Amino acid sequence: MNICITQIQKADIFTGLFQHIKAFTEQVNVMFEKGRMYIQTMDGSHVSIIEMDLPATWFDTYEHKSASTITLGINSTVLYKVLNAREKTQTIHIEYTDVNSDKLLVHFTSENKAEFDKHFELPLIDLENELMGIPQIEHQAEFTISSPHFSSIINQLQMFGDTMDIECNEDRIMLSSHSQDHGKMFVEIKIDDLTTFIIDEGGSLNLSFSLQYLHNICLYNKLAREIEIKISEAYPIQIIYDLGGETDRTAKIKFYLAPKIKDDE
Repeated sequence: MNICITQIQKADIFTGLFQHIKAFTEQVNVMFEKGRMYIQTMDGSHVSIIEMDLPATWFDTYEHKSASTITLGINSTVLYKVLNAREKTQTIHIEYTDVNSDKLLVHFTSENKAEFDKHFELPLIDLENELMGIPQIEHQAEFTISSPHFSSIINQLQMFGDTMDIECNEDRIMLSSHSQDHGKMFVEIKIDDLTTFIIDEGGSLNLSFSLQYLHNICLYNKLAREIEIKISEAYPIQIIYDLGGETDRTAKIKFYLAPKIKDDE
């Protein structure tokens, strides 16, 4: 298995994917299939699921000659430290062979003579590899919002409580948090201010989510200009970062966060 990323923007995105995953889990299985690189993992409290999906076409080189999926257990913190050692103009090469089946090889190369090539060997670890079935549903409401803007709102709401309440109807979206000691904060998002907005006719939603987990999800806000948010009663909120832009719509990182149970339920 051999993959290569030469484009600086994509190399930065690839590094960013592993930068913050330690906020959810330390160890991950990275699956290299014929047509994509795929990661699915869950946080230690089993509150959130993360999916990373990069199609083969997203990479500048993607060679996969094995007859089956290659699953590699990796310490995400160590991998990020390695990726963070890359100079801005260096190309990322990642390879795995049966000859060195207990190691992942990472190389950074550049035609710039001022930058020295770097080579790394990462030890692989044995992890359970049971994928979770994620039901595909028709969400009651979907909207797209600026990723940095949403991240800023989450950080501000966190100063007033540990839970974000979201009320959504055909006219507006209201986000709020509160606590006995710090009072309340409300953020009204007008539908006209959103890039896209869809809701069931006459629909009205009222859900609550952990602000700490939303904060961790928003750590990825630099990877995409906008995020897509999908919600339904009694189902996890789905937050999607599009990593491919107009050229590759299937390159995404998705988060599923379970709603908090309200006291009156």
